[in-house]
Amino acid sequence: MAHAVLISLALLALSVLLVGLLSAARQLAFVWRAKRVPGRVVSEWRYRRYGRSMRYYRIEFTLATGQLVDLRSAVAIASSSPPALEQVVPVLLVEQAGQGPKAKIGTWPELWLSSCLLLALGSIGLLSVTFAAGFFVIMPA
Repeated sequence: MAHAVLISLALLALSVLLVGLLSAARQLAFVWRAKRVPGRVVSEWRYRRYGRSMRYYRIEFTLATGQLVDLRSAVAIASSSPPALEQVVPVLLVEQAGQGPKAKIGTWPELWLSSCLLLALGSIGLLSVTFAAGFFVIMPA
């Protein structure tokens, strides 16, 4: 029974680690293809969560065609020095003919937070299962 649980947990941790690797690879490919354009913070949405002040931002930037586009941050930021309204922030932009533009705010949390969390959870899970499996080999049930 314990072996089946360990195998299931190992497969789960391995799949989370694999998803983290794929996510990081996709982000890296996006960053390599993207060009950096200036964006301007036009609004923010504040709320409190677990006693912390969190913020989402809406960033406005211009495409190569001259069209003005806005983008909402994907990650809520809880920092002591958030960007102010009208502040210029980096935006990574990929424009391909025949497809809509893809853009992300060029900050560490926006680009890498989800990949790092998945990699950390998968690694910790895999190490924990490996440790537990080694424990069962040393102390058989």
